[in-house]
Amino acid sequence: MTTWYSLEIGEGEAAKKIIKRVMDAFMPKYVGAGQPLGMAIFSNYSEASNIVTLYFSPKALSLAIQFGASPHEDAFVDLDLSLLVGDQVSVEFLFPE
Repeated sequence: MTTWYSLEIGEGEAAKKIIKRVMDAFMPKYVGAGQPLGMAIFSNYSEASNIVTLYFSPKALSLAIQFGASPHEDAFVDLDLSLLVGDQVSVEFLFPE
């Protein structure tokens, strides 16, 4: 289970509403799963395309499916990811380099 999922959510108020829904849905699943290390969601804003993209870690699969995210096949090279929800320690766990 190493597949990441991504979801482009656009920008502005529409993106903020989706982010809030994702964050609200995350906590009950996270707590219910025992707060597993590596369960996290990251975001990236592309200035070139004005698009916010959410990245669901493999342990956040159920949320990725719930929100209609697609498998993310590319590496995270040159992406400025920000932790949206999850434990800060997950950053080091998921991206040890």
